[in-house]
Amino acid sequence: MNFTLDQLLALDAIARTGTFAGAADELHKVPSAISYLVQGLESATDVDLFDRSRRKAVLTKAGQRILEASREVIEQGRALERVAAELSGGWEAELHVIVDGALPISPITACLRRFADPEVPTCLRVDIEYQEGVIDHFIDAPADVALYLGFDSQEQAKPYELTPLPDLDLVLVTAPDHALATQPYTDAARAGHAELVVRDSSPRFADRAKASFSGSRNLVYLADFHSKRIALLDAAGYGWIPKHFVEEDLKSGALVLLDAETKRWTYQPQIVIRENQPLGRAGQLFVDTLCSTLETLV
Repeated sequence: MNFTLDQLLALDAIARTGTFAGAADELHKVPSAISYLVQGLESATDVDLFDRSRRKAVLTKAGQRILEASREVIEQGRALERVAAELSGGWEAELHVIVDGALPISPITACLRRFADPEVPTCLRVDIEYQEGVIDHFIDAPADVALYLGFDSQEQAKPYELTPLPDLDLVLVTAPDHALATQPYTDAARAGHAELVVRDSSPRFADRAKASFSGSRNLVYLADFHSKRIALLDAAGYGWIPKHFVEEDLKSGALVLLDAETKRWTYQPQIVIRENQPLGRAGQLFVDTLCSTLETLV
């Protein structure tokens, strides 16, 4: 075997980030080191992995097949790493967590502070995604833990072990000086106004629009709920937002609930891990810190 795990990790990181520079940032290496690893892998496999006629890092068909096979090897390597960590004290080398950006951030920052303790040897990586994008990234990365808004069915949840989190309430709001604030919220009334939407980060979002996102002539897709809150306060439109983002705004009157038949919606978030892959010490520390912080917020 003439290739190394570092070479396979570099190939995987380039494919996911889209650039050699992005892979270098993720793997904490300089770009020249990533290029060297790719050259070594091409030499070891006698395969041209990337189409050099393109400016971007585009895999050849042969490179795509090598990537798919390499991800199986990477996962086996991570499994070996987990076993070794358990045997040497139970600490994982890295803990990768995917979090839905609709959830409160303070429990996550509590985890970041806890993992800053020099006595915790595990490197913590947290990625923020949205809705189905959380599970997409959880599977593709692959990650160790996901904080997800909830599966639609038991069938979807079958491959996972789930731990419930406190309910997450969303509210339908706008600014008090927006036209919709002074009339009943009907399809006809909202048709001429902008609905503000935080884009689901899954590629599947483009294939099926959410039911509530139809009926408005203007749709504005935003990257996160912090941007959405600012746009709502500026009376740029209306939309659904987690209540914890706007609780003070509702109390002060800076935002108001719309006069709609349904103006509150509740999700039941969950901690997601894979079946038959119990968490090590770092994973359990993350979950325990998260849950204890949430208890203080309820």
